[in-house]
Amino acid sequence: MSSPDTTLSRPSRTTAAATGFRPDIQALRALAVSLVVLTHVWPTLLSGGFVGVDVFFVISGYLISSRLVREIETTGRIRIAHFYARRVRRLLPAACLVLLCVVVAVRVLAPRESWADNAHQVMASALYAQNWLLGAHPIDVTKVTAVASYWSLSVEEQFYLCWPLLLLLLFKLRAPWARLASVAGLGVVSLLYCVHLTATDPVPAYFITPVRVWEFVLGALIVLAESRLALRTTAANAASLLGFAAILGSAFLFTGRTPFPGSAALVPALGAALVIAAGLRSPRQWHTVLTSSKPVQVLGGISYSLYLWHWPLLMLVPLAMPGSAQTLPVHLGIVAAALLLSYASKRLVEDPLRTWAPLADSPRLTFAAMVVVVAAVCLAAGTLLWS
Repeated sequence: MSSPDTTLSRPSRTTAAATGFRPDIQALRALAVSLVVLTHVWPTLLSGGFVGVDVFFVISGYLISSRLVREIETTGRIRIAHFYARRVRRLLPAACLVLLCVVVAVRVLAPRESWADNAHQVMASALYAQNWLLGAHPIDVTKVTAVASYWSLSVEEQFYLCWPLLLLLLFKLRAPWARLASVAGLGVVSLLYCVHLTATDPVPAYFITPVRVWEFVLGALIVLAESRLALRTTAANAASLLGFAAILGSAFLFTGRTPFPGSAALVPALGAALVIAAGLRSPRQWHTVLTSSKPVQVLGGISYSLYLWHWPLLMLVPLAMPGSAQTLPVHLGIVAAALLLSYASKRLVEDPLRTWAPLADSPRLTFAAMVVVVAAVCLAAGTLLWS
């Protein structure tokens, strides 16, 4: 870890924040997925861990925008096909692996009357439209499927689909302040719509993409305002402390009765933004010993796979163990199994396919593989409907 730079000058594009690995963001991922898993497995212990999803959205907005802005500033353009191909290789293999496993498990374990709901949601998840499917209908708690958690992945993918094109358009504005104002205006519109819809129609307000755009924009604003956010060490420590406190406070204080996302989502989202902004110059902060530790970093590294695996296990294990699935040992076993599967799928599926030369060198081959894999998942899910 390099020594902290306490100046307020414009951060160099060679900082870890701009070009390299950010241990603090990896730790933020670890915290976000931990909150989600804990609130799903033990909701009486942690009622508001769903805010971990909001943290993920801010992280995604920052990281994707940082990559895209850097490419625009360096080359004057974005290689759109390569960008989308990278997203496909990063997200699709593990997601489709879990979906295929869910189809098999549902067929073996679930009652036949639940097959159709699971099939429809597996197909929607493979096509990254799950959030719109859930947002279109009131949630029936008796019909929650093993892939219901895929809604947030759908939101992210829809954001990824539109954001590079919008950034290219915004960078036609010569003045940096005009770009910043335009992105901020988009975020404000989305936030106002979020608050309005949460009050008037809370089901779609939770799931649909337009009400979540402002969280991604919050991460993007950090990139666009980077030169003004290089904090001195004391200020960075205070910002990250406040940020972590906001995330953890909302996780413990929010409940299922909290109108959400609405204005309440500002608390964890701004908390995540503070932590990210505090680490722009990569200073050693009060949390560095913990957040840079190997267990935290490993957990952050498998956070995507863990998010994918934990919910299907939580939904399907009770079907395999009726009458005993709500005990502490079984819940601990679910968490342990999710961790092991996450680590294995990252090492054996995510990382190898993301960097496999034939795919990495050819966006066209990547997209062809995407069509084949998504079609296979949809066909597998279709067998639940046709049986």
